[in-house]
Amino acid sequence: MTLVALIVVGLVGVLGGGAALGRELTRKATRAEQAAALATEIASRWQRLPAGKIFPAAISYVNAQGDKTTAIRAGIVARTSCRSALEPTAVQQVDPLGCIAMLRATYTDAAGTLAVTVGIAVMSSSAAAERAQGNLRPLQAGAGLYAVPVAGTIADTFGNAERGAAGAEFGGPYLLLYTAGYTDGMPGSDAAANTELGILGVGVLGAIEPTLTAHPSPCTMKDIKC
Repeated sequence: MTLVALIVVGLVGVLGGGAALGRELTRKATRAEQAAALATEIASRWQRLPAGKIFPAAISYVNAQGDKTTAIRAGIVARTSCRSALEPTAVQQVDPLGCIAMLRATYTDAAGTLAVTVGIAVMSSSAAAERAQGNLRPLQAGAGLYAVPVAGTIADTFGNAERGAAGAEFGGPYLLLYTAGYTDGMPGSDAAANTELGILGVGVLGAIEPTLTAHPSPCTMKDIKC
């Protein structure tokens, strides 16, 4: 009789636990859970998206004359560390905040006259990315991201000595940087007067950032019930 009673009690416990599990699996996610799931999804995009998606072959932006124009990708660089991609002064401001990796690509303007290397520093959090951007301000042309020439292209002569403009912004857990200059070997000190350099850099970053951070409602994500 005691054995039968224990079995009944055990069955009730199992059924009760199953019901609780069912309720947990079908309940709506809290706002905090939705936000956490979305943050995790955004923070992993740099690993999940193809490089050609993050750095598209062509990017439209508006030049200094207000005309729509196109930046052309010269090449995508292999992933590296922030220490390898940044000047030492920038490393001191960024790396201690938790810089996980750096993704880079180089673009030229439609005429092939200007080049820009853009970098995506993957930071430990959105707060770290924001703080890193603040630490770098104002970013001098030769104090941030290293230029990356691309052999066999019009950008093969765009090196560190040609850097005439630089900038940094952040979006989610990503610190986005650019450094720009001429493709004809003009020294960066001479190139700095051209406002098109900064416009090219900002234009490319502005097109890249939404791919990494734009999102619909968390309720559209898999396994999130709202």
